[in-house]
Amino acid sequence: MPTYTDPLTDATADAATSAGAGTRRKVLVTGATGYIAGQLVPELRERYDVRTLDVRPGRDVEVVDLLGAPASELAEYFEGVDTVVHLAYHRPDGDDPQTGYDGERRNVDLMQRVYQLALDHGVRRVVAASTNQAAKWYEQPYFAGRRDRVSPEDYPRPDNFYGWAKAAYESLGFLYACGSLGRLLEVIQVRIVVPREIDPENFADQPAHRYVRELAGYISERDLRQLFVRSIDTPDIADEHGVPFHIFYGVSDNARKFWSITNAREVIGYAPQDDSERRFAADIARLLHGDKG
Repeated sequence: MPTYTDPLTDATADAATSAGAGTRRKVLVTGATGYIAGQLVPELRERYDVRTLDVRPGRDVEVVDLLGAPASELAEYFEGVDTVVHLAYHRPDGDDPQTGYDGERRNVDLMQRVYQLALDHGVRRVVAASTNQAAKWYEQPYFAGRRDRVSPEDYPRPDNFYGWAKAAYESLGFLYACGSLGRLLEVIQVRIVVPREIDPENFADQPAHRYVRELAGYISERDLRQLFVRSIDTPDIADEHGVPFHIFYGVSDNARKFWSITNAREVIGYAPQDDSERRFAADIARLLHGDKG
């Protein structure tokens, strides 16, 4: 694993304090024992006053069932919070399509409950982990040479229940952000693609396009942390219609990327530091170009 440094500017770090309060923002993290949380929480604790929740126990994690507990019992976790970082996810059991649908419905219900609790208790912003699978079908025309880029503005095209649920997260988010429920809840959905180091041995006997897809979607740990921190700290995220809602793709500045990060650059100043082409150059030479070293 590479050693990651903090690419964020001092100005961005200063934004971690609540406006005019002189104190650190209060951030609530759900799903705090999960894989993505493991990459984010240490950085968030450095910058904010963080409280972490999960249905599973973990270090400094409070065990709370956000879906099963009465709303009245959950108010204390949301009151006084500036931003909720929603990473919680219930993995459905089994491969049966109905099981997948039922399990993912539970995740949609969980996302809606987080939105509602945030709205009810004065939370400024919700930043949630979505996935490129909300639009994964577009990979088919891309690899067939009929499409060059996928942007967050493209209509969602999931090809599995996991992606469908994340697309539902996003449309629900816009509903809460547009103000029709009483006030504008600021919402950012981060479509994370490949948040892990890429092991070339997993692709040694695979078609080349599967390896290329991983390279295209790679996001380094430091770029992922930067993307979430900037999503929390950027003061104004209103779109051209005044709605504080955005979908950002979570990828590094990869030469092969086909998921657009233009809006993340423009809205929150996302400036990814890494490129899978450089990070995995030796593996690429061996797997794609036959360089035996």
